[in-house]
Amino acid sequence: KSTGRKYYSDGLTTTWDKPDGFISPDTIVANTSSQDDKNEPSKKKKRNSVSSNAVIKKEMVSFSTKEEAVAAFKGLLLAKGISPALKWIEVTKLCECDSRWDACDQILSVGERRQALAEYQTKRANEIRNEQRQERIRAKEAFGQLLTDVLPTVLGFSARTSRFVEVRSALAKDDRFYAVEDEATRESLFLDFCDDFKKREERKQRSKKREAQESFISFLQEREESGSLTFASTWESFLLSLSEVEKADPRFATSVLLPDSDRQLYFADFVIELQKAEDDKRRRIRDARRRAEKAQRDKYRDLLRQMASEKKIFPYSRWKSVEDMISEDESFKLVQAQERDAPRELFEVFIDEWDDRYRRERSFMGRLIDAPGKSPVVITKGTSFDEFKKLVTDAASYSVEAQNETFRIVNRDNPVSSARLFYDELVDRAAEAEKYGVSQQVSVKDDSSEDEGMIIEEGEVTNKSDAPETAQNGKDLHPVNKPDVEQKQSAKAQGSNRAPRV
Repeated sequence: KSTGRKYYSDGLTTTWDKPDGFISPDTIVANTSSQDDKNEPSKKKKRNSVSSNAVIKKEMVSFSTKEEAVAAFKGLLLAKGISPALKWIEVTKLCECDSRWDACDQILSVGERRQALAEYQTKRANEIRNEQRQERIRAKEAFGQLLTDVLPTVLGFSARTSRFVEVRSALAKDDRFYAVEDEATRESLFLDFCDDFKKREERKQRSKKREAQESFISFLQEREESGSLTFASTWESFLLSLSEVEKADPRFATSVLLPDSDRQLYFADFVIELQKAEDDKRRRIRDARRRAEKAQRDKYRDLLRQMASEKKIFPYSRWKSVEDMISEDESFKLVQAQERDAPRELFEVFIDEWDDRYRRERSFMGRLIDAPGKSPVVITKGTSFDEFKKLVTDAASYSVEAQNETFRIVNRDNPVSSARLFYDELVDRAAEAEKYGVSQQVSVKDDSSEDEGMIIEEGEVTNKSDAPETAQNGKDLHPVNKPDVEQKQSAKAQGSNRAPRV
């Protein structure tokens, strides 16, 4: 809506104040009229002078290339202030008296000049639109600054409830109000300002509330560090633990930003975090203890393997016979500290697994070296372990699977190779055979049965009264290391009374 006020503009900027050196159009018209009356007699002479000067200028202006001529033609259009809406005929009337027009006419065709005019008008239209858009932006910015400066001072203004008509009179007192001419645009800018104002106020409110929450949490952290607040605390017990001075602390006292319901909510969240931290601490301690206990049990098992490799324990060993020897080691004491019966249980599991494996592998090797239809394999006191391994390996040559199993048994040393144990057993039996006066060469039957320690005599017995039993085929059988056999059988009988495996 127009207000009737005068404003001043040079096409680029607009102002309400009269610029310095401004001459009104009426004054210009009046001066022009008076000059025309005085100079009327000399008009003809002046026209002749101008015509002669134009001829001189036309002769002086020239262009070397078409690009230079096109640039000069566009410069002429700009100097003449040609509007983007003018047609070719109107442009010709305005510019044909200029020497640059004639100079361009000599080097550019009509089509080239019309093309240059179209390019100029397109570019100029864009420039004018940009200038107008910038002018509108500056006007809106000025109006927005007006709203920022004036509205907070208006009595009763509320960004949520106030309407534009209620504050228009207060805004219209400032010249920036008229920078935006459209009333609808002014109201739209007012509504946008109110929305932004509400958002700013909400952000400020949230920021203040967050600061109050952080202050309350810092108060709780101080109480937690002093020990008066733990993961087991309740709101009631916490209030009872506070002194009157602490209750009056601005960080703890209730306010508009920190009502009592929010205090209890923040307190509950804080205690939950303490509980999580305590649970995590306990879990880490428990995991560390488990790792330490596992390492101690592994060290104890390494001790058992070492004792097995040193031939201090065997697959038929029992706990009572080795307890005193094992209990001297530090790993025994560490495992016993975990649980009193843990060393015995681990030992029995170790022995059971070792004994089961040895029985299977011993039975397999016994069948190899005493296979039906083949010459019996004899072991003497002087047979070396390498010779024994070769005998067993050769006996398994009939099958790839048997060879693979034999290689696995012979090369396995965890804790002791079953081949080594079987070899030692056979050599001991050969030594016992020599002790009882039989031949030092012994043949091996399948010793997988429970009746161990029997050997087959290679030669005849000179004193048959010394032989308790007579074998088939005329060969005598003799007990070997009878006390050891009885010990083994007794130990096996006791095996059924062992504690369950762990």
